[in-house]
Amino acid sequence: MPSSQGPRPEPVSIEISGSSVSILLTQGSINIWFGKKFDKLLLSRILLMISKVDSTTEHEKEVLCRFEEISEFESNGYILTSYARKKDRYRAIFVVPFSNKRALERFMESVSTETEKEDVKITLYWRGGRVRMNIMKEELSTLGCFSILNVIYRDDQIGEQNRREKP
Repeated sequence: MPSSQGPRPEPVSIEISGSSVSILLTQGSINIWFGKKFDKLLLSRILLMISKVDSTTEHEKEVLCRFEEISEFESNGYILTSYARKKDRYRAIFVVPFSNKRALERFMESVSTETEKEDVKITLYWRGGRVRMNIMKEELSTLGCFSILNVIYRDDQIGEQNRREKP
């Protein structure tokens, strides 16, 4: 019988989802699905909340643009990591640092624009661990748009545990 005084189990992942948004938190990444025509204000609140919990969060964004537009992205806080010519345009890859307010605002606008046409999946990279994952779960739960919470714990001695909760 496990002791109630031992160390708290380590979550491997935490998934919180609602009818038009799903967020999967792991220790190294946050995977988000926004449904088509997702509420722009809620989208912004979610991304701002993530940047508040961990300002080192980043997203890798690929853009097909004219060469002159690359500097526009850079002046808005995006960090160019590579680019290559593709016919008459350039395929540029940027890092969007959530610590940069301008970059985050431009990123929120681009995701919002994408959701007007289709569902959007994004991957963010962060320094999540047990504490940050739980903080993020609690913060996101305050938004009231999530109905399912699924926490998967790492348990070395007892075996895998799944627990579904209502947020």
